[in-house]
Amino acid sequence: MLLVMAALGLTAQEKYPKYRNPLDIPIYLSATFAEIRPNHVHSGIDIKTQGVEGKNVYAVADGYISRIGVSPYGYGNVLYITQNDGYTTVYGHLQRFSGNVARYVKQYQYKHKKYTSQIYPEKEKFPVKRGDLIGYSGNSGGSGGPHLHFEVRNTKSEKPVNPLFFGLKIEDNVKPLIQGVSAYPLGETSTLEGDIQPMYFSVTDDGNGRYSLKDKPYVYANGEISFGICTYDQVGTSTNKNGPYLYELYLDDALAFQVKCDDFSFSESRYVNSLLDYRHYKQKKSSYVRTETDPFNKLGMITKRNGTVKVAEGDTVNVCFKISDYMGNSSTAKFKLVGVAPVEVTPVEHRRSEYFVKADGSLNSNITIEDFSVSMEKGTFFRDEWVQTGQRDEKGCCSRIYRFGDEGMTTFKNLVVRIRPFEEWAGDKRLFIATIDDKGKVSSLGGTLKNGAVETKTHTMGEYVLKIDSIAPTVKASNFKDGQSVKGLKSLRFKISDDMTGIETYDIYLDDVWVLGQYDAKNSLLYYEFDEKMKKGTNNVKVVVTDGVGNKKTLKAKVVY
Repeated sequence: MLLVMAALGLTAQEKYPKYRNPLDIPIYLSATFAEIRPNHVHSGIDIKTQGVEGKNVYAVADGYISRIGVSPYGYGNVLYITQNDGYTTVYGHLQRFSGNVARYVKQYQYKHKKYTSQIYPEKEKFPVKRGDLIGYSGNSGGSGGPHLHFEVRNTKSEKPVNPLFFGLKIEDNVKPLIQGVSAYPLGETSTLEGDIQPMYFSVTDDGNGRYSLKDKPYVYANGEISFGICTYDQVGTSTNKNGPYLYELYLDDALAFQVKCDDFSFSESRYVNSLLDYRHYKQKKSSYVRTETDPFNKLGMITKRNGTVKVAEGDTVNVCFKISDYMGNSSTAKFKLVGVAPVEVTPVEHRRSEYFVKADGSLNSNITIEDFSVSMEKGTFFRDEWVQTGQRDEKGCCSRIYRFGDEGMTTFKNLVVRIRPFEEWAGDKRLFIATIDDKGKVSSLGGTLKNGAVETKTHTMGEYVLKIDSIAPTVKASNFKDGQSVKGLKSLRFKISDDMTGIETYDIYLDDVWVLGQYDAKNSLLYYEFDEKMKKGTNNVKVVVTDGVGNKKTLKAKVVY
């Protein structure tokens, strides 16, 4: 089977152009293409940069720079190169851009007086050849450590495509690891071991990638059953827990379910929450890929969708998961379902406060409870759902606390949530909608005041309440003091934070002239790198930071340069 997989990989690669390494060091991966993660699918590969920033990054093919992004979030400093071969390559989390591009970006930022930028240069502005230096690897944006995020997209469709199709060389002879399997009774009468609850099984490995249930060769079942698997792949000598390339479920040796990580559409990415056992992930932080495909899950990577089986008394079903990586290394997990007589179960009783929401939008797509309402489009849920509601009071809130579902539930589209405040807070523009998790943590969902109520769009389910943010952000100089000489420094640095609605804007001025402040959100750091705007002698520094509802904090200082 390994030879077959290798042959399939070679056949796939023949359809694609061959690229050079975007770095000048060997490729070791910290993340693979289409890793299945909560809320999204990973759209590229993450290439390790030996734990440091500043490695040269090169264009992998001829083309031109079509887009440049700068953000404290997401891809951080990122370049998009539209190539002559029909593909666009993406280089994310850069430390900085190469000379001409860096100067162009800085001029744009000064002209528009903003750090966060999305720039679309003319086609003739920055032509590139294969092997041209385009930037330096870094840790910008939402990166969790130094690496290069590298993507290949079909230019016409904008679909991300597996970059390993394009001739990038990696060494990998390590089989995927399987951590556990699960089984789920479907409907109201199906059972596993006489119960209607899902079951999660530990597994043992024979040392050669063949797994079985720990101390349990078979599972008693009746009715319709689906399955799940918790697994990851290690690429070569890398110890990172990466996503496999191919997930397959065989029932009595027939392929019933398959997920293949070749390409996908960004519009599909959030369908991954339906593929996952999302409730178990929220509770236990372990990811099981489910073989039941919900009616409104349209994820194209699911190439076979028959991952359930009906078990009657006397049946025996051979269940086999096969997990493979891109290089054809594979592992299996096998067990049996043994059919038993139906068991009488107590039907689930639904409370009067529960609403049955049809995923097709035909029932309970708009729900109002006192001063709270929620609206849902068709396809908001992946399947029909019973949703628990409720309301309660708590001191220090600007409305009652309303429940709609819980943290273990998830949606594809946004819910539209509206809450009307208590009379004493009516019209206050500092109001925002917050969610309260099971541990009591309050998080802002933002919101806009419309027709007497605060409205927001969110995927988060659970408890909602109106709060008021009356506290301005904090701003502190971190590498200098007021009146100090800064001749030995290369930048002015400030720690900025906000404990409620978050940082919205940030501006730095020298003698009332705007200068470029760069924001590193994950480290709560705002900094100005000295340029021609910093004059010899005394400079008056002013930093102005606002939060999500407009509270403003200003820091003033003098520095000598």
